Amino acid sequence: MTDAYKEFDWLATYGPFYDVSCVSFARSLTPREALTRLGAGTGDIEQVTFDGLQERTMECIDADNLRSGYVGALETQGWTVLVQLWTESCNRRLPILSQGTEVVSISRNLHADDYFTYAIDGERITYFNLLSPQTRMGSEPDRLFLEMWETGLDPCHAWEGPDLHAPFQRSFALAKKLTGVAFSQSMLDLGFLAARIRNEG
Repeated sequence: MTDAYKEFDWLATYGPFYDVSCVSFARSLTPREALTRLGAGTGDIEQVTFDGLQERTMECIDADNLRSGYVGALETQGWTVLVQLWTESCNRRLPILSQGTEVVSISRNLHADDYFTYAIDGERITYFNLLSPQTRMGSEPDRLFLEMWETGLDPCHAWEGPDLHAPFQRSFALAKKLTGVAFSQSMLDLGFLAARIRNEG
């Protein structure tokens, strides 16, 4: 499984996911249900392309300086994939999003920290900084120990050891192992249901 991350190298190249983003996978929720849980009004949900998602995200940023964001959602293989660019409020709302189901979320911030989170029924089961997977938090921090090991996110990584290779890409390999969904570039061509989401804090 040492090359499990290679199919996700496209995410680490310069582009919309490179800087600040959040991609989440919610089991057994429709895109509309997931967006509503995040706070979208039912009348605010619209269909957009990925280019439209980027444009509306920038409109939100220009209009209110990150007080709101824009989230796109698409359904595949029994999961809804949520995409948010240049903000990461989805990750902060995992307790609501995961009520009665499970959610895998990867938040990226090139200027701060990248996190992997696994939540079930409103509870963060395990989450960790991608640069220090040996320090896990949550109600069951070792729940994904084997899966982390198999995807190269060494759960026993030594503080004094070398830096982990490609942790961002490997986090999507871990998400695939848990959900069966490989987040691919071609998925961006499928179209999204999307809505503006008011950021917290």
